[in-house]
Amino acid sequence: MSFGPRLAELRESIEAEYRQRTPASGAMHARAQRHMPDGDTRTGIAFAPYQTYIESAHACFLYDVDGNALLDFNYNATSLIHGHAHPAVVTAIQRQAARGTAWSAPNPLQIELARDLCERVPSLEQVRFCNSGTEANMQAAKAARAFTGRDRLLKMDGAYHGTYDGLELNATEARGIPRNVRDNVVLAPFDDAAAAERLIVANRHELAAVIVTPVFTRGGLIPPSPGYLAALRDITRAHGVLLIFDEVISFRLAAGGAQDLYGVTPDLTALGKVIGGGLPVGAFGGRAEIMRVYAEGEPPGLTHAGTFNANPLTMAAGLAALELLTVPAFQRLADLGGRLSHRLAAVIGDDSAFQVNRVESLVSLDPRPTTIEPAAAEVLRLIRLALLNHRINMPGLCAVATVMTEVDVDRLVDAFGEVLGTFGDLLVPTTSGGVSA
Repeated sequence: MSFGPRLAELRESIEAEYRQRTPASGAMHARAQRHMPDGDTRTGIAFAPYQTYIESAHACFLYDVDGNALLDFNYNATSLIHGHAHPAVVTAIQRQAARGTAWSAPNPLQIELARDLCERVPSLEQVRFCNSGTEANMQAAKAARAFTGRDRLLKMDGAYHGTYDGLELNATEARGIPRNVRDNVVLAPFDDAAAAERLIVANRHELAAVIVTPVFTRGGLIPPSPGYLAALRDITRAHGVLLIFDEVISFRLAAGGAQDLYGVTPDLTALGKVIGGGLPVGAFGGRAEIMRVYAEGEPPGLTHAGTFNANPLTMAAGLAALELLTVPAFQRLADLGGRLSHRLAAVIGDDSAFQVNRVESLVSLDPRPTTIEPAAAEVLRLIRLALLNHRINMPGLCAVATVMTEVDVDRLVDAFGEVLGTFGDLLVPTTSGGVSA
């Protein structure tokens, strides 16, 4: 698809520089195609012409297989809140690895991490561990259905809760999901309390729960409007429907997650990412009377198994990571996120086809609502490649880490300014509302 000669020219020059700078990554990508479909096992990290292969990482930097040091603003999809290979986390993992990595029995560290999470997160009275955010959301939904005796879930259209069939469904359907999944999923627009109320009332006798990401993070960073989350809480409580917060990403926003930041307490919460210190992790929990569904009966009527649930390595890493997440640490993260968003917005200006959005330590560069999507997506891809050529790893959704400084933030902004200068009026909306091309 062509968006005009100027954009085609930029594409050719930016991609040529990227290929010249990353020949080893290009070769690995070609090899990977022979052994893995599409050359990898993570859909969300793919981009054209090929991904950068990373050999190691430390603090704020990624080191690729071609010897380039990249200042990172991704941190494995926002999960490494203390940066790469933080000494305290590495030490905790090494200490535990010497004692063993997994066994078919509980370990003391899971009690400590569970206690820490319950003390931090307002909704958590009891919690269980799993191995991913997908599993956490899946089990929270399962618990809601078991507790209420109802089957249907309401989710926000376009929201990402992992790759569990029952929550992956959106108006634009993904392949591989059974057609009858739609019978048990109700879709509502995010940040529209009136629409949510209509759907909840209409489906209240079949609805087990409403699940929502307190901050929308797919296809752009969208904070909730004032009162939206509180309205969901009131509506669900009034009709005996459970409220689930997916805080896999948003937990990094405050000491007790987004529910702490916005002052709204759900019935159940799904967690992941930062609570594992960089190792695979998931957790879910909430009111004790709901979590009892995992303990009722002989044997318990609701099964939750997993060979690596609460494995000692993850529990050790998670405890080390949470110990570093003090109130001053969250304030510093928010300050860095504010500096990044304000300086990026100043560089972009008010007449750009793009805008900067920010919630605490999360920052994103998104097309304005009037921007034509195909052209905007291609421009954003080229901006990302151009920043990689400037030794900056900045995807659409950015995160800052506790190990970063204002100097790191300013380095991104300076590089971003140089990159935007090469695009010129391509970033100015046309009279039809799209990107100039």
